[in-house]
Amino acid sequence: MLTCGFKEFSCGKVCGKVLDCGVHGCAEICHKGQCPPCRARSVYQCRCGKKKEERECCNRVFRCGEPCEKRLGCGRHVCERGCHVGECGDCPLQGKRACPCGKRVYEGMPCDVTVPLCGATCDKMLSCRYHRCPERCHRGACVETCRTVVKKSCRCGSLRKDVPCYQDLWCERKCQRMRDCGRHACKRKCCDGDCPPCSEVCDRRLRCKNHKCPSPCHRGACAPCPIMVTISCACGETHFEVPCGTEMEQKPPKCPKPCPIAPLCHHAPKLKPHKCHYGACPPCRLPCAEEYSCGHACKLRCHDAKPPPNREFTLKPKKKKIIQQSECTPGTPCPPCPELVWRPCVGQHIGAERMMVCSDKSQFACENLCGNPLPCGNHYCTKTCHALENSASTNRLQKSEPCEDCSLPCDKEREPKCQHRCPRRCHPGDCPPCKVLIKRSCHCGSMVHVFECIYYNTLSAKDQEKVRSCGGLCHRKLPNCTHLCPETCHPGECPNPEKCSKKVTVRCKCQTLKREWPCHDVQAAYHSAGSHPKDITKNQFGIGLIPCNSDCKSKMQVVESELHLRKSQVTEVKETDNEKLAPKRRKRQKRVQESKEATKLQKIISTTKKLLLYLFILIILVTATYYGYKGLLWLNDWMNKVDERRQRHPRIR
Repeated sequence: MLTCGFKEFSCGKVCGKVLDCGVHGCAEICHKGQCPPCRARSVYQCRCGKKKEERECCNRVFRCGEPCEKRLGCGRHVCERGCHVGECGDCPLQGKRACPCGKRVYEGMPCDVTVPLCGATCDKMLSCRYHRCPERCHRGACVETCRTVVKKSCRCGSLRKDVPCYQDLWCERKCQRMRDCGRHACKRKCCDGDCPPCSEVCDRRLRCKNHKCPSPCHRGACAPCPIMVTISCACGETHFEVPCGTEMEQKPPKCPKPCPIAPLCHHAPKLKPHKCHYGACPPCRLPCAEEYSCGHACKLRCHDAKPPPNREFTLKPKKKKIIQQSECTPGTPCPPCPELVWRPCVGQHIGAERMMVCSDKSQFACENLCGNPLPCGNHYCTKTCHALENSASTNRLQKSEPCEDCSLPCDKEREPKCQHRCPRRCHPGDCPPCKVLIKRSCHCGSMVHVFECIYYNTLSAKDQEKVRSCGGLCHRKLPNCTHLCPETCHPGECPNPEKCSKKVTVRCKCQTLKREWPCHDVQAAYHSAGSHPKDITKNQFGIGLIPCNSDCKSKMQVVESELHLRKSQVTEVKETDNEKLAPKRRKRQKRVQESKEATKLQKIISTTKKLLLYLFILIILVTATYYGYKGLLWLNDWMNKVDERRQRHPRIR
């Protein structure tokens, strides 16, 4: 018995439901949901019935993978489809058939006849997927290599060139990017940015400073040196091993035995005994303290005889070098005074002192320039440091040398400022006034003024404008009419061009009526008519502004009648003249006919004469232009030479 809420349960018996195959029943125990696929094995045929295989019932339908090869409806071709069910269908070569390029379609052709070529361009997409086949309609595959010339960029993008489409473009540029090691450049030709890993050996000195890293080039710090170093005392009783490179930080082993070597220095009674040590005995550190003739005392260490060093071991710890004064060989007297003193140069320059040895009495010249003022008062001596004539007594060993003479041109700025240089050599005091002639055109451009440079530059801006004015009427044309500016010569644009008050003759369209208007009224009339006075030509300015009246029409009729009478009289006179000149015309016609019947030789002669005449004219034009251009160049060179002479000798005018 089960409770009311427990609805889903299994009875524990075989399911027995008919599976999807419709033949076998479910062999599972009573279960929930759909039955699993049928796993009963048996022998089944493929779809075409050529092969038989033992398979599970759920996979009984399969294809053998061999072609069908049954005869199609046409009876000439075989089915090329794979294993299938049902009829093979009609022959695909029957009905509408197209040429290989597909541009022309043929109907009603038998399936065993090959489709003819249409003769058009193939136009199929090539393997490059950018261009189409340029050949005629053809059978089979298109050309694999596309030879269309296109612009391509190389892999790194630095070269762009026209090459065939199938050809890859490579340049000779070497990649300068750093590899993953960060030390070596790629150096690969035409690199696309994906640089390979570095193949160089690291070869950096390790922390021990004795060996180099044998690993491939890498980033970051190298691995520590694996070699061990043995350190021992002089007698070799105590020793220990340390990693290579750390021997400088280690102290030699301490030995309790005293050093058996006796010192040979004259300070031996004062020296304390020392224990067994690593390497040679320590030198005597007491100063020599002997006095020189200059008054300094010898500050070198004791330079008496030293005991010989102990035997050397294979490995010794490196000690820091102590910077000390040069020591003499044992048993020699004291060397010359090595005390350093400051000495000035022969030119007595500030900051050019050198620290020299006291025993060295030689003098020196610094690399600075002399720098003493020359007699001109504008420049300084450019010689290197030399002894002066009025130098102190300390430089008497060096021969004195006078400073140089100033030969430079004057570079002072003139007052008032101008672009011309002073013609004199470098001199003391102010420069003479500039009297070079300069050209300045007037404001309207009708004449050119010539001024002295000093006179023009001393004027103010307003005075310069007054001086440049020619004093006459402005020769510039007003922008809106055909008249000249009525103002006197002035700078800038002409004032009030739209208020021109000059008289203008205004006419009607037939030019019968005429009146005189002020120019500004004419401009206003054109503006009101929708046109601009600039667009009106000089001959048409003022015409058509007055309307025609009845008088204009009557005068036009009278003029037309007079013209009609004149034409009739002219035609009568011409008729009488034609009657009189009739025989003359006949004679002329005969002459023309005779001239037309001229021989071919005369035609050839006439054409050759024309050609020779044209050649002669062309030669004259070429020679005239050539010698004219040469003359202009010669005139330009002559004017340049004259200007150079004036600049060199400004007093010559």
